[in-house]
Amino acid sequence: MILLVGLLGLLAFVVASAIVGLRILFLALRTKQLPEMAISLSLLLAGGVGTGLTVLAVLITGLDPRLVQWLNEIAIVVNHIGYGLLFAFVWRVFRPSEAWGALLFGVSMAALVVGGVGMMLELVPGQPLPGRGAPATSWFWLSLSSRFVVYGWAAIESFRYHAMMKRRLAIGLADQEVVDRFFYWGVSTVAVCLIWINLGSRALFAESLAVQAMASIGTSILGFVVAGSLFRAFFPMGRRISAGDPLASEERS
Repeated sequence: MILLVGLLGLLAFVVASAIVGLRILFLALRTKQLPEMAISLSLLLAGGVGTGLTVLAVLITGLDPRLVQWLNEIAIVVNHIGYGLLFAFVWRVFRPSEAWGALLFGVSMAALVVGGVGMMLELVPGQPLPGRGAPATSWFWLSLSSRFVVYGWAAIESFRYHAMMKRRLAIGLADQEVVDRFFYWGVSTVAVCLIWINLGSRALFAESLAVQAMASIGTSILGFVVAGSLFRAFFPMGRRISAGDPLASEERS
């Protein structure tokens, strides 16, 4: 029952990521711009396909252990590609000319790749992923810390631009929906960071039923927060995403 509660929020997360990712992908196919393509594929791969496969491997009981292993391996690969694409989006859109941005991107991407490959290679048939029943390993912590960095970086930049756009809005140089979009995108990335903290706590306290229960409920709530924030950010009321939108284009006003 507790497991199902946690999966409900993740299912909302998966559906929202897939729908929003597809919408931005259609924009990317028109604009041929890197930011739109990167963020759309990140949402589709990490939020939609990868997380969806992870949920599937847990939700469907009685699967052949080898099939569970394959699902988890595919999920790890797809998820980490999605995380990497978000890294590329944040770096190229917000800090393309900053040396420290390039350094942070390079180091964190290397850690993400090494952690992901390590997680995949250590899987055995029938074994769940760390944080979902299996003990945590150094590869898991390396991957998890890298994910936290990228989503944390995205959140910081989003709220920074939200504050900037609010100041411009006050003098008539920004659109309210653009201001809101940065806010809700920031909320969604903070919620994902909290999901990573939840996952880490479940891995650390794998034997504690109380921690597992609280983490599952927390993950479910956060999954709904991510879903709602994504829809509000990318399906703005009375306004369509355009190539000139600050979050959907390399151009900055």
